[in-house]
Amino acid sequence: MIKYWLGTALTILVGLSACKMTDPAPEDKKSRKFADLPAYFKSENSQLISGNYTLNKSITLNNEADKVSSAADSTTVHDLLKPFQDIDLNKPSLKEEYDTSSIYDSFSGKTTVIYQSKGKQTSPSEITMELDKTGNIQQINIHSYTSNLVYEYRQDLQYIRQKQVRMATYQKIAFLQPKVLEAVVSIAPKNGN
Repeated sequence: MIKYWLGTALTILVGLSACKMTDPAPEDKKSRKFADLPAYFKSENSQLISGNYTLNKSITLNNEADKVSSAADSTTVHDLLKPFQDIDLNKPSLKEEYDTSSIYDSFSGKTTVIYQSKGKQTSPSEITMELDKTGNIQQINIHSYTSNLVYEYRQDLQYIRQKQVRMATYQKIAFLQPKVLEAVVSIAPKNGN
C-alpha cells in the first residue's frame, strides 16, 4: 500500500513539474482586432495636461448657451476625454459585434477606418477614425443610438487631435420634452500658437 501511495505521489509531482505554472501570456497588440482607444486617449490626456493648453468651452442646453475658458488641468481634461476613454471595442463581450472597413486616400496618404456595429442596439453604433500617412489617429467620430418604445438617445462625439472636442446629445423620454445638449471645446496652446 505504501508503494502505491509513493508511486502516486511521485507521478503527481512529475506531472506538476512538467506543467508551466505561470499566468497566460498577456494579450499583445497584434491579437487586438480594433484600435486601443482607451490607451490612445490616456496618452492624449497626458499630452494635453503637460502641453500647457487652454480650453474654451461653449455649451448649449435646449438653446441656452454659455461660454467658459479654463486651463487644461488634470481633472478638466480627464472629464473631457472620459466618454472617449470608456469605449473599448476589444472587450470579450464585443468580440464579434463590429465590422471593420477602411478607405485609403492615395493622394494624401490618409486612411479612414470605420467600425460599424452589426446589431441595432450595440453602443457605440459606429466609430470613424482618420489616420495620417504614418498611421497616427488625427480625428475620431463616435455615434451612439438607442431607442425603444419609451426612450430615444443619440450621442455624437468628435475628437480632433489636440484641437477640438465636440459632444452632441439628444435624449427623449416618452411624454417629456426632449433634451438637447451640445458642447464644443476648443483646445489651444496658452502661448497662442
